[in-house]
Amino acid sequence: MAELTEDIAQKVAANAAEEFVKHYYAALNSSKGGQPPIASFYLSPTDSRTPTISINGEVFHEATLLQSKIDDQPERSQYEVQSFDCQVLNSNYNVGVDDTAISPEKDGRKMSILVLVSGSVKNMKDDIGADIRGFSESIILVPGWDAHASKASKGSRKWLISSQTFRFVL
Repeated sequence: MAELTEDIAQKVAANAAEEFVKHYYAALNSSKGGQPPIASFYLSPTDSRTPTISINGEVFHEATLLQSKIDDQPERSQYEVQSFDCQVLNSNYNVGVDDTAISPEKDGRKMSILVLVSGSVKNMKDDIGADIRGFSESIILVPGWDAHASKASKGSRKWLISSQTFRFVL
């Protein structure tokens, strides 16, 4: 049985992080009535897996609550990512899945990934003035098991946020 090599793991992690950053921040930038909803990037709470989301110290355990908070903001936000990095945390993450449900690990589908992101966010009350602040966040991505099923539904995400810590930089 072939095992996951470090080269493949790093390549999968880098590709996953790049795709995640591209799509997640685009969704954040169009979050007010935009598609896809931010909540679709997070784990759905289950007995075995529940997301932990900390936004400047305010903790959420359901992405729908975060989605509501974003939607209720009076101003629009524009996120600009300046840099990101990633690292494989666990090359054989298997929480919440039956080991027989997916093939042996050799292609990087069963790992968890740490993604570190920094950038700036511009909060606009109207299109006239804007408050720009730096941000830094740490995100742990885990496999979206539904996307790896033989009959995966269209739009299933391969990687979902398990943990997120967002902070404005002073």
